[in-house]
Amino acid sequence: MKIEVLATTATMMLLATPAVAASLCNCCGAATVESCSTACSPVKPAEGQCIAAVDYAGTAEIGNGSNPLYSMSLRDVWLGTPKRMELEKFRRFLEQARAGAERDRRVSVGDFRRKKIDQATAAARGKQYDDAIVNYYLGLHSYRSAIKNL
Repeated sequence: MKIEVLATTATMMLLATPAVAASLCNCCGAATVESCSTACSPVKPAEGQCIAAVDYAGTAEIGNGSNPLYSMSLRDVWLGTPKRMELEKFRRFLEQARAGAERDRRVSVGDFRRKKIDQATAAARGKQYDDAIVNYYLGLHSYRSAIKNL
């Protein structure tokens, strides 16, 4: 009985927190989207360079074929000066984006097996998945460095 109550309480706590309470902004100078202007304002990329910045107030769309880890490199991701809870939102965002990439990979493998897509499309989706996983680990590295510095 106690285990059921604890499990229900934990589930309710998880449902009470926003699913993806952080997003990425692509800061490319003048090409910044209006919703990202706050997150990108302190970032000053060099001419022709784009830097990913974390928008802790934003929400990311993670769905079939749509994943923030696909769109930009997190090599030089700018985290700003977040609080511990904001960093936790970013970590959750990374985990959910990675899970979405895993789902997309499984769908692609199934589509290839059922001959819904050809080898070239499967290879392109495989590379997209590989790049997403690299971005996941780059983001996780930045998260761990920021946690150490709190």
